[in-house]
Amino acid sequence: MRDRSTVFALSLIVLWLAAGATSSRAADDALLAEMIEREKHLQGVVDVLKARLSIPDSVAVAIVPANKLVVSVERARNGSQGFVLSVEDGFVQRLSEDEVGAVVAHELGHVWIYTHHPYLQTEELANDIAMRVVSRELLESLYDKVWQKTGKKGTLTYLPVK
Repeated sequence: MRDRSTVFALSLIVLWLAAGATSSRAADDALLAEMIEREKHLQGVVDVLKARLSIPDSVAVAIVPANKLVVSVERARNGSQGFVLSVEDGFVQRLSEDEVGAVVAHELGHVWIYTHHPYLQTEELANDIAMRVVSRELLESLYDKVWQKTGKKGTLTYLPVK
């Protein structure tokens, strides 16, 4: 039989572990709630710019823990006519509100091309479409952040001069 001090110590450990699990669970829930809010906000930006670019197809936002391209857009896999814009969570958190608009505009440029001229998919054309709703300077700032994130420096030849 265990003495009272051992039982008391074990009880404290169990309570401490339970409190830690609850605390960890609460922190996880808070992080999930923040990510859902970022996703809703990003979806609102997508919807506004999609309307300004006259894109009729649906574009759903998915904030993901990792994306090898940092940000990408592709056809929805469920067979619908829609698209999914996938954004790496850590990256989108480092962007200003204007840069969020620029990244969305660029990706919607790809959607616009796909729905109008699917065989002409280029970064330069996506940027040209994006510059209908955002400035070249914002795209330059965004490219710098993408290059910092990926560790691969590119060139701004993809950005047409207006």
